[in-house]
Amino acid sequence: MKIKSLTLRIFINTMLVGVAVYFACAVIFIDSFYKYFENRIFSELENECDYLSLLTTFEGIKTDNRITVIDFHGKVIFDNKANPAEMENHASRSEFIEAMEKGSSKVSRYSSTMLQKNLYFAKRLENGTVLRVSCQQYTAGLLMLGLSQELLCLLVIALIISGLVAAALSKKITTSIEKIDFENPETNETFSEFKPFIKRISDENFEKKQREEIRRQFSANVSHELKTPLTSISGFAEIMKSGSADEKTMLSFSEDIYNEAQRLILLVNDILKLSKLDEESITMEKEEICIEEICTETIKSLESYAKKKNVSLELENKTKEASYIHGVPTVIQEMIFNLIENAIKYNKENGSVIVKIEKITLERDYLRLCVKDTGIGIAENQQERIFERFYRIDKSRSKDLQSNRTTGTGLGLSIVKHGAKYHNAKVSVKSKIGEGSEFSLMFPI
Repeated sequence: MKIKSLTLRIFINTMLVGVAVYFACAVIFIDSFYKYFENRIFSELENECDYLSLLTTFEGIKTDNRITVIDFHGKVIFDNKANPAEMENHASRSEFIEAMEKGSSKVSRYSSTMLQKNLYFAKRLENGTVLRVSCQQYTAGLLMLGLSQELLCLLVIALIISGLVAAALSKKITTSIEKIDFENPETNETFSEFKPFIKRISDENFEKKQREEIRRQFSANVSHELKTPLTSISGFAEIMKSGSADEKTMLSFSEDIYNEAQRLILLVNDILKLSKLDEESITMEKEEICIEEICTETIKSLESYAKKKNVSLELENKTKEASYIHGVPTVIQEMIFNLIENAIKYNKENGSVIVKIEKITLERDYLRLCVKDTGIGIAENQQERIFERFYRIDKSRSKDLQSNRTTGTGLGLSIVKHGAKYHNAKVSVKSKIGEGSEFSLMFPI
């Protein structure tokens, strides 16, 4: 990975800005300077033309400027710098045409070498002839070439000043960054432009503390959940090892050991599932999944469990078409299984569970999966906590409701929550004590 220096980048950028500003100012100054003197020259040519127009003859006049007199046909009848007879007709010259039409004109033309420019001021006299006074002016490029030494000196000065400013600015910025206390970013006094950066660090620190607290609680809960079945298994095994138990007791202990071992297996599997969802390390790719098919298969697998509880199962698909989403099949199946199993487990005698699939439109289109039961219900103050790991509404009652088929790990709804997050879905619950619960999963289509 290429390491970039912030100090060097600030220094270079500041230097480049300084040089760019210098050249921009130099060009603007020379252009303004050049135009100013061009206007002054035109003004002098106009004054000289007004003075000459008062004279009856131009012979013997001493001036550095060129004087030309042109008749109304464009023929040169006088020129103090050349022989009029050898000069071409000036009827097509722009200064002559404009002077004949408007009375006077100012025109500038570059010479053939492009290093000099000719400035002309022409005036129509009362006798119909046109008096033209002209002179030469160096171009802006030649002017810059003539000032090259001065411009070079100014460039060196600008570079030195820019370098000093760049060094001071980069040092000030980097020093401000180095002084940031990343553990307590809110206490830092820094540039306002760094505030979003400081806020992000603060938010990340808060999230980090939350994750550490969740991890700590999770470790404590896992230790507790593992300790109970392991203690039971160890106790049963110790009695069996001593040989003091009869055959009937041995069979009973063997069944208890098997059940506790199954509980451990379920717990470890659920922990691994949560770990994968937390780290988003699921190796299986997402694909098109039919929710109706998964619900049908899940209900079929739980039919015997529902019969033991005298609970009826029903599936309603209100989409009137195949209900597909994009996701990981094993995760979606686990989420639906946990919701339906809980709806059966915490239901009442002769209760019912209705699984409903429908499409709804909010800010966008969603496929909504709803699992509604007629069970014991959940208190309002506990509805936000039921998705926490190992959280149980009533541990003693929960234990009584556990079947021989599954002992429960307290991680089912947590898997539902993390699975929903992995699929950008929304999970919610509505419930009243004694009236049942309704869990909803909304998958974006």
